[in-house]
Amino acid sequence: MERIKQALARAREEQKNNSDVRLAEVKQHPAVAKQDLDFAYTQTKVIDLDPKVLKKNRVLIDKDHDRAVAAYKLLRTQIEQRMLAKQWNTLGITSPGPNHGKSLTAINIAISLAKSSHHSVLLVDLDLRKPTIHKYFGYEPENGVFDCLTEGLPLSDILFNPGIERLVVAPGKESIYNSSEILASPNMGTFVEELKNRYPARYVIFDLPPVLATDDAMAFSPYVDSMMLVVEDGVTTKDQLKQTIEMLQGVNIIGTILNKSKNMTGSYYYYYY
Repeated sequence: MERIKQALARAREEQKNNSDVRLAEVKQHPAVAKQDLDFAYTQTKVIDLDPKVLKKNRVLIDKDHDRAVAAYKLLRTQIEQRMLAKQWNTLGITSPGPNHGKSLTAINIAISLAKSSHHSVLLVDLDLRKPTIHKYFGYEPENGVFDCLTEGLPLSDILFNPGIERLVVAPGKESIYNSSEILASPNMGTFVEELKNRYPARYVIFDLPPVLATDDAMAFSPYVDSMMLVVEDGVTTKDQLKQTIEMLQGVNIIGTILNKSKNMTGSYYYYYY
């Protein structure tokens, strides 16, 4: 674990030198004054969630997870500060390799941000080869993001609200194997611009594939304002982290999360930012 922490410290220092992102005084995003906080969900499907499924999948929406919720609140504040400082509204969540917990991290970050009173949140599953966001909610969609990109299906037809105020989800469905071509296509650029511009005060969180597993995250990186990395304690190596950062050269990496720390008792996650 100490090696990973040292690598993260060096990575943060390198990112600091390569970026002008600073935690100076953060002013309120000008779009906040005209945001879409009063959701009526007249078009978006609202689903009833099974609390047992959510608890089993570690989706943090109830009071049984106070320790983990507190960690996500701290992480949320740090994300808000960095995003507001640059007036960004899109964030990609990725990891060096698979099974590091990036999808669950993306979900819980989106929920925590939505529970803030400052903005609404759209969570988009762009791990097209292995879409899992909907499974964490115990929901099986009829269509997904792929149908919007390739069949011209309206975005409103796939969105669902998981019963959490100010949060909307755009799920995936089946696995797509030519995913990098789709993520780099002009249709994707148009799709992302629509998401960014329709509601300026909405944060858009993208769950992306692992960087070292496919070229998907690299193909999509020009469309997103910033990214966060999820690394797993005892699994992610120093070389993997270094290679990931090198492959994302030029991308605004605003933070790194150390997941599944051995130093924390219980089954919750520890966040090293």
